[in-house]
Amino acid sequence: MSEFNRFFKSKTLASTYKPTLAKCLLDLGDYKQDEGSQWVKKDGNNFTVDLNFVAARFLRYYWPLLFKFKLKQEATKTPIVVYRILKEYEKEIGVKSIPSKKLLCSEKFSEMRKKTIQGGIKHMVLPRLLNDCKIYTINKSSNSIVLKKEVIDYMKNNKKILEAALNHMIAEYLEKINSSPNISTKLEEKIPRTTLKKDKFAKIITLQNSCCFYCEKKGQSFAQEHFIPWNFIFDTQSFNIVAACKSCNSSKHDRLPNSKYLEKLLKRNDNLENLPYGYSHEFMKNLYESCRLGYHGIEQKLWKV
Repeated sequence: MSEFNRFFKSKTLASTYKPTLAKCLLDLGDYKQDEGSQWVKKDGNNFTVDLNFVAARFLRYYWPLLFKFKLKQEATKTPIVVYRILKEYEKEIGVKSIPSKKLLCSEKFSEMRKKTIQGGIKHMVLPRLLNDCKIYTINKSSNSIVLKKEVIDYMKNNKKILEAALNHMIAEYLEKINSSPNISTKLEEKIPRTTLKKDKFAKIITLQNSCCFYCEKKGQSFAQEHFIPWNFIFDTQSFNIVAACKSCNSSKHDRLPNSKYLEKLLKRNDNLENLPYGYSHEFMKNLYESCRLGYHGIEQKLWKV
C-alpha cells in the first residue's frame, strides 16, 4: 500500500511514537483472536477501533524499553509521557516480567489506558502519524478511529514485513540517543538468553581456579554470569562471562559490578583464547562505561560482594 511506503520514506521522526502506533494497528488483522476484540466494531467495509485497543498495546510495547532495556526515548532528562505513566503504575504492573496484552486490556488498567489516550495518543500521535500515513480517519466525537477493510487486510497479509520495517525505524531513532548495543534485536523480544558451550565455560572455570569470580570461594557448580548485564549487552561472549557461585549470581542479578571487578576481568581476559576481532581493554572499558551511564544509572551504587 502506497501510504505505508510513503511513511517509511519519510524523515520526520521526532520520537518513536508514530512507528509504535503503527505497530499497535497491525494486530487488527487478527483482532477476533487477539485481546481487546470488544473494542473493534465492523460495519460493512469500515472498522471502528476504540483507542483502548491501541493504548493497551502502546503500553505493552514501551514496557520492555523502559523497565527491561532502560532505553532513553529523548536526549533530555525529561521522560516521555508513556514512560511517566508506566512509572506511575509501576507497582501495579510489575517490572520483572513483560505484562500480557490480556492484563493491559483488563478493567484493572482502564485508568492507565485512559491517561495514555488523553496524555499522548489522541492529541499528539494520531494526527502526526496521519500526516505521513493516511490509513485511518479520526472520529473526533469519540475516542476511536476508522479503518477500511482493505487497509486491515493489507496489514494482516504483510504483518511480518511491516513489523520488521517499523522496528527498523524505531531502532534507528533509538540508536541516535542510546549507547546500548543490539537495539534492533531487543525490539524483536524473542531472542532467548544464550550460554557458552560447556567446553568454553569449563576453561573459564579453570582460569578462575574453580573459584567464584566475585567472592573467590571454591566450588563445584557455577552459573554463567554476564559481567555486563545481559539486558544491556544482549549477547553472550566469553570476554563478558564469568563463573559465579549461586549466591553472588543471585545477589548481583541485573546490576553492574564495581569497577574493581572490571580490572580483574581485563586481566582474566588476557588469558582467554579466540577473542573476537575488535576486542581490547579499551573496548571493554567503553562498554562498561556505556552501561553505567545508559543502563545502570550513574546515581545507582555499583554492585559488590
